[in-house]
Amino acid sequence: MIDPDCVMLATEVGVLRALELAGKRARHTGGRPGRGELYKLTAWEVHTHHRLAGTHEQCDRLLIGVWDLLRMVLPDQPRIIEAADWYTRQLIVTGQPHRATELRRVLAVACEPHS
Repeated sequence: MIDPDCVMLATEVGVLRALELAGKRARHTGGRPGRGELYKLTAWEVHTHHRLAGTHEQCDRLLIGVWDLLRMVLPDQPRIIEAADWYTRQLIVTGQPHRATELRRVLAVACEPHS
């Protein structure tokens, strides 16, 4: 049995890493105007100040390979990875900051037994 607190912590680090990489990618692909503003922000918060994507699908280019490490840490937990991915895309699309309480709710739903 996996400790739920450990899963939460690992997933939270994975989400923050995904947001960090998305923010760094946005810095490098954005045009020159306003680019300096992006560098003033912490990479995992860029999405809260600048619209990076309008849909979950538009997040694909920002999230390439971001779940590789979480898959290594939680190899038999595809529902957790899917939930973390959905949650991260939702944050990027809505421009909302990460909140541990919200991630915990998403993970609780992902961990519910299938009927």
